[in-house]
Amino acid sequence: MRQFNISVIGLSGTEKDRGQVGVGKSCLCNRFMRPMADDYFIDHISVLSQSDFSGRIVNNDHFLYWGDVRKTTDEGVEYQFNIIEQTEFMDDSTFQAFKVGKMDPYSKRCTATKVFSAEKLMYICKNQLGIEKEYEQKVMPDGRLSIDGFVVVFDVSPVPNRSVEKQVEFVQNVIATILKNKKPLVLVTTKNDDAYELYVREAEKISQRKDYKSTVQLIETSAHESINIDLAFLLLAQMIDKVKNRVKIISYQESAKSRKELLDTRSEAVTRLIRNQITDYHVLWSQGSKMLSQYREWNEFLNIFGHEAGQKLFRRHMKKLRDDHLNKKLHQYLDKFALALEYLLPDIGALNISDDDAWECARNYLQNHIEFEQYFFECPQASWTELVDMDEAEDEARIPFDVLETSEAETVFRNYLNSVQQDKKKIGWKQQFKMLLEESGFVTPGKQLSEVRVLFMGRECFEALSEHDCQQIYDIHQDDIIEKSKQNFVELLLEHAQYFLQFKNVDNITQEDVRQITDVIQEDSRYKMLDRLDQERRLMLVQHLRFIHCPIRDHCPFFYNCVDSLIEEVLSDKSAGNHKTPSGGGWKSSGSGSDRTLNLLIVGSEHLASDLLNDIRICTGSKGEYIYENQTYYLNYRIANGDMEAFKAIDVYSSGLICVYSNQQSFETLKDNLERTLLCNLELEDKFENLPIVLVYQPQDLKENEVEYLRNEGMRLSEMLHCDFIDHTQNHQKYVYDILNIVILSLKLTEMKSYEPYPSNHTDLRILCCIFCGDQYDIENIVQPLVAESTLVKASEHSIIVDVFIGDAKRRVEFILSSYHGTSQYRDELIHGYIYFYSAKRRSSLANLSILAAQNANIPLQIIAVTESGGVNAFFNSDICQFLITEGNAVADRFKGSFMTFSADQYVKFAFYNPFLKTAWDNKYEVENLHVEESITLDSGEGTLENSVNQMPRPPPRHESYMLSNTLGTDGSGSENYEMAPTRSLNSLNEERDISLDEIYDDNEKPKHLHQNCTESDSCASSTERRVRQQNAYYKASKKPVAAKKQKKKKVAIPVQTPRVPPFGSYVSPPEIPLHYQRMVVGGGGPGEKKKPEPCVPDFMKSDKSPEQYSMVPELAAAGIFGTENLPEYNAKCLKEYEKMEKLEKRRLKEETARLRKLQEKEKEQEKKLKRKLKQNSKGLVESAEAQFGKLMISSEQGEIPIFLNKCVEFIEKEGLDSEGIYRVPGSRAHVDMLFQRFEEDTKTEIDALDIPVNAVATALKDFFSKRLPPLFSKDIIKELEEIAGSRGVGNSKLNVEVKTDRSCRLIALKSLLQKLPPINFAILKYIFQHFVHVSDNSKLNSMDSKNLAICWWPTLIPIDFTDMGHFEQLRPYLEDIVQTMIDQFPYLFCGKDAFVMV
Repeated sequence: MRQFNISVIGLSGTEKDRGQVGVGKSCLCNRFMRPMADDYFIDHISVLSQSDFSGRIVNNDHFLYWGDVRKTTDEGVEYQFNIIEQTEFMDDSTFQAFKVGKMDPYSKRCTATKVFSAEKLMYICKNQLGIEKEYEQKVMPDGRLSIDGFVVVFDVSPVPNRSVEKQVEFVQNVIATILKNKKPLVLVTTKNDDAYELYVREAEKISQRKDYKSTVQLIETSAHESINIDLAFLLLAQMIDKVKNRVKIISYQESAKSRKELLDTRSEAVTRLIRNQITDYHVLWSQGSKMLSQYREWNEFLNIFGHEAGQKLFRRHMKKLRDDHLNKKLHQYLDKFALALEYLLPDIGALNISDDDAWECARNYLQNHIEFEQYFFECPQASWTELVDMDEAEDEARIPFDVLETSEAETVFRNYLNSVQQDKKKIGWKQQFKMLLEESGFVTPGKQLSEVRVLFMGRECFEALSEHDCQQIYDIHQDDIIEKSKQNFVELLLEHAQYFLQFKNVDNITQEDVRQITDVIQEDSRYKMLDRLDQERRLMLVQHLRFIHCPIRDHCPFFYNCVDSLIEEVLSDKSAGNHKTPSGGGWKSSGSGSDRTLNLLIVGSEHLASDLLNDIRICTGSKGEYIYENQTYYLNYRIANGDMEAFKAIDVYSSGLICVYSNQQSFETLKDNLERTLLCNLELEDKFENLPIVLVYQPQDLKENEVEYLRNEGMRLSEMLHCDFIDHTQNHQKYVYDILNIVILSLKLTEMKSYEPYPSNHTDLRILCCIFCGDQYDIENIVQPLVAESTLVKASEHSIIVDVFIGDAKRRVEFILSSYHGTSQYRDELIHGYIYFYSAKRRSSLANLSILAAQNANIPLQIIAVTESGGVNAFFNSDICQFLITEGNAVADRFKGSFMTFSADQYVKFAFYNPFLKTAWDNKYEVENLHVEESITLDSGEGTLENSVNQMPRPPPRHESYMLSNTLGTDGSGSENYEMAPTRSLNSLNEERDISLDEIYDDNEKPKHLHQNCTESDSCASSTERRVRQQNAYYKASKKPVAAKKQKKKKVAIPVQTPRVPPFGSYVSPPEIPLHYQRMVVGGGGPGEKKKPEPCVPDFMKSDKSPEQYSMVPELAAAGIFGTENLPEYNAKCLKEYEKMEKLEKRRLKEETARLRKLQEKEKEQEKKLKRKLKQNSKGLVESAEAQFGKLMISSEQGEIPIFLNKCVEFIEKEGLDSEGIYRVPGSRAHVDMLFQRFEEDTKTEIDALDIPVNAVATALKDFFSKRLPPLFSKDIIKELEEIAGSRGVGNSKLNVEVKTDRSCRLIALKSLLQKLPPINFAILKYIFQHFVHVSDNSKLNSMDSKNLAICWWPTLIPIDFTDMGHFEQLRPYLEDIVQTMIDQFPYLFCGKDAFVMV
C-alpha cells in the first residue's frame, strides 16, 4: 500500500487578499478525510486567538494536519494519504498574519516540499480548539512530512472583495513554482454548486496553457454536495505513482446527476424501510433508530445524510401515521354522524335556521335533542384527538361531540343539507361574493357593478352566480356602504353645528347658502365619499337644515335611535313597578317578564300564506323566538285563506294581521274581503282596534307591467287602510324582518299612546338632563342612578320625580330626560338646572353641547363626559378623548358650570348628582326670579310670543286631500263620492294620533271636516318620504263605541296626491280667479243669469279648446281637405252654414261687450262713492287719534304716516337691521318711557341724539301700535281675516268651499280685504310691512325671518279679545300665518305685483 503526503493550497491571507470568505480548502479536506454527513463541518475559521494559535493543533504553524485516510481505486489499488492544508492564520486582535520567525510570503511558503512541526495534533473542526482532549488526538508522524503532490484550489464562486485576476495570478504563480520543483499537482475548482461561468472558463484556461504541457489536470468539485472529491486525490496519487491507466475525469454535471440518483435511491429505500418496519405512531425515536440500525439501507442513508436528516424523516413518518389514524377514525365518526343526521334531523325545517348560522343551529339542535346521548358523548377534559391518541375511545361506539367542530363534519352536514335544499350552495356563493365586496377597496358608494366587474373575474362565487344575483348582492352592498357613508356625512354636518346655527331661523335657503356650506365641508373625506351621489348628499344637507330649523323627533337624523324614543322605552321598562298602566294600553300578547308571545294571523289565498310562514320560520329560532332591540318575542302563527271566514279568527289577543297576495285574482279577493270586513262588519270593531296590519306583495311569474300595476294597487290599498306595504321583490333579503319589526313597533306605539302621565305638580327642583342623539353609550347606565331610587315616581314619558335630601331637608326633584334637540320644547318652562351628557370620543357631541350651554348660560349647569373606560385611562389612552375632555372642561369653566366624567361601564349611585343638586338649590330663587321677569316681559308685549307655549307653532292647513264617502250601503264596497278635507302636516307628526271615523260624521250623517295642521311641503313629499313616514308611525282608523247610539257604518279616508306647486323660489303670475269667485265679487253670474248660447259648429270642427285655439286636424290639413280647391268636393253647403253662424256669433259678442262696459261704469261710480265715504271716516280717525295721543300722530314727510312711526322705523333700519333678535329681545322700560316723553315735548326729536339702544326703540314702536295707535282692523274685518285664515272651519265659513280651502283663492281674498281698509290704515299697514320685509331680508344677521316677525307682531296688529287659553291656542297659528303671508307676499298684497309662491 503506497502512502502519499498531499498538500492542499489555495489563495489565503487577510480579507483584503482572499475576499470575505476562503476558497474552500478546509471543506475540501474535511469531505475527503471524513465523508460522512455527521462528520462534515461547514464552518472553518482562519482568525484565531493567540492561545488557539499556540495550541497543539495549530502549533504556531500556518498549516493544518488533517490526519491520514485510506482510499481504494476502482481497480482495487489502495492508497494512504496524509493531508496537509497550507493556510495563513490571522490574529483576532490585529487581523494580521501571525509572525513565526522569519516567515516567507504565503505564495512561496505554501509550495514547500517539506513541513516540520513537532507534536502537532490532527485537526477535526473549529470547536476542537482549546478542548483537544475531548476529541481524537493523532500526532503528525515524526513531526515532519515530505510533500509528494499538491492539490491547487481555484474557487469558481463569486466572492465579494475578491477579483478573479488576483486568484488567477496566485494560481499561476504556485503552479509555476510546483512544476519548477518537479512535483505533480491537480488543479481543483471548488464550490461548483454555486459556480460563475466566467470563473470556470478562467480555470480551464489555466489548465490548458501550453507551457504546462498537459501536466495540469482540472477536476470540478463541490465539497457541500460531495462531488468529485475522492476523484481529485486519487488522480493525484496515480500521477505520483506514475500509473498509466489513470481514473477517468468526469465533468461536474455528470457527477452531480449520478450523485442525485444515488441520494434519491437511498432516500426511497429508507422511506420504504421505515414504512414497512414502523407502523405504530407511538414509537419513539430512540426505539425506532435502534430498530432500523440493523438494516444496511438505514446506515447508508445516515452516512450520506446524517442522523439529523434521518431523525427528520422518522418524525415526518410518525406524523403521517398519526394523521392517517386520526383521519381514519374521523371518517368512521363522520359515517356515524351521517346516519345520526338521518335519524335525529329528518326534517331540516325543524331547525328554523337562517342563512348565516345553519351549522351552528344544527349543532345546538342536536345537543339539545332528547336522544343526544344515544349518538354522542362529551368529554370536556380532552379533545377527541387526544382521546384517540390515548386509545380511550376504542371501545366507544358513540361520537365525541367536539368532532362536530371539524370542517369535515360541517361538510357532511352541508352535503346532507344540500340533499334537502339544493339552493344552499347558491346562498353560500352569495355570502362569499358579499365578503369579497366588503374586502375590496375599489367598491365605493355610487359605483356601478360594470365599473368593478373586472376585479371579480375568475372568482368562483362571481362566476357561479347569475347576473341578476350578482347585481342584487352588489346593490345590497351598495346600500350598506352608502348608509355608512351617509352616517359619516351626518356626523360631519353635526360637527359643524356652530356654522349651521345661523340658519336656525331662516325659512328660505338659497343656492348661495348651500354653496357656502359646501365650501366649508367639501375638503373632508366624508364629503368626498358621496361625490357620486351628489343629489342624495344635497338632499341630506337640506334635511339637516330642516332639522336645524325645526328640531323635532321626526326630523332627527337618528330617528330610530333618537334619544327621546330610547328614553321612553327605558323609563317604561325601568319604572314598570312604580306606576300604573291602563289595562287598555297593554300589549296584545301573552307571557310576562321580558319574554312576550306574539299571535300572528297570516291571511292569503292558495299557498301564499304557507310560503310566507316558512320564510318566517327560517328567520326565527327553533322555538319561534325572535329578538328585536334586545327583547325576545315568541311567535305563534295561524294561517287562513283570504275569505270572510278568515277574519273571524281575529280576537282581542291577536298581535298582528299579515295579508299576502301574488297576482290579480288574489289581490282582488283580499281587497274585497278586507274592505267588506274592516269597513262594514261592526262586530269586529273591537278586535281591530290598534291591530297592526301588514300588506305583503309576492309576485309570481308575472310580466313587468303587471308587477308594477299590482305593486301600485297594493300601495293604494295600504294607504287607504293606513297600514304598511312590503314588496318582497324590492327587499328580498330582509322582508321578513321588516314585517316582524313593523308589528312590534306598532304595538309599542300603541302602548305608549295608552300611557297615563303622572302629575308633576309641587316639585322643588326641575332638572333637565340632555343627551345627544347617536352617542355610542347605553342610556340605561345614565338613567340607572335615577330610577334605582326607592322614591321614584314616573311623571311623564320623559320625566321622573325623586325625593332626595338636599342639605338638611328632603326635596322633591323632577328630572326631565331629553335629547339635545328636544330641549326647545322646555325653553319657556321653569328649569332650575341643566345636566349635559356628551360622548368623549365624538366631536359632534361636544360641538352641539357648546351651543346649548351658551343658550342657557344664566342657569346652573353640569357637563358630564361619558367615556368607554375609567376617566383617567380614557384621558391618557386616546388623543381625541383627551382633547374632548379638555374642551368640555373649558366649556364648563366658560359658563361657570361643573364638569365630571362618567364611565359607561361603571356603576354610580344617586349621590353622583348630589353636588349639582345642591348648587341648583342654592341658585333656585335667582333662576325663578329671572324666569318671572322674562314671563312678564313676554306678557307685556315687549318680547315675542314665539315661546309662549311648549310646543312648536303649527301653521294652518294649506292643501287638501279627498276622503271617500258613500251613502249607507249594504255591501260596503264603497261608492266613489269625493268630498274635500285637509290632510295632515309634516309639522304635526310629533303629535300623531289615530283618527276616529266618528269625528267625520255628525248625528245627521253630514260630513264634518277635520282641521289638521299641514304645510305646503306635504304636496311635494315623495312616495319614498311617505313610506318612511308610514314606517315611523301608523295611522289606523279606529272607532270608539258611543253609548246609547245606533251604530253607523263607517267610511275610510283615502288620501290622494295633493296638487303640485311651482319649484322653490320661482315667481308665478297672480293666481287666476275661479269663475264662481268672480261672480261672487262682481255680483254677476247668479242663478238667474242665462247661459250663453253655443254657436252652431259642424261636428268635425268641434274641440275641447276655446274658439281662439281652434285648429285643423293635422292629418286633414296636410292632405289638403280644407284647401280652397277641395272645399266644393268636401261639403260646400256645410261651409256656408258655418259662415252664417259665425256672423251671428260676432254680433252677439259685440252686444255682450257693450252691456259689460255699462256694468263696469256703474261699478266704478260705486267705488268712487265708497272711497269718498272711507276718506271721511279716516279723517275722523286721524282727528280722534291726534286729539287723544297728541303730537305722536302728526303726519310726517311720508304723507299720512305718523311721525313717531316714521322716525322709529328709520332709526331701526339704520342701526338695528343687524341686531340679533330685534323685536324679540325687549328693551328697557325706562328708555321706552323717555322716548315717548321726548316726542311729546318735541316732534323734531332725533333718536340718534338720545343714545337709546335699538331694542328699546323697537319696543317703543310695538307699544305705539298696541297702546297709542287705534286698531288698524275693525272687528268685522278681523272676523273676515279669521275666515280667510281658515280658523273657523269650512262648514262655518261664509266663503265658498273652494275659496276657503284653496291657498291661491285665500291670497286673492286677503288682497281684496286689505283694499277695503281706509286709505290711512292701508298706508300705515303698507309702511310697517315694508319695514318688516327689510328686516326679514337681513335675517341671517338678526335671526328674524318672516316667521319670527309674525310670531312677535300678530298680537299687536290683530288685537283679539280671547275668551280662554283654548281659544287663544286655536286661533294663534292661523293669525301668525296671516301676518307671515302679508310679509312674504308684500309685493302682491300691497304693490300689485306678482305673487311669490312659498314652499
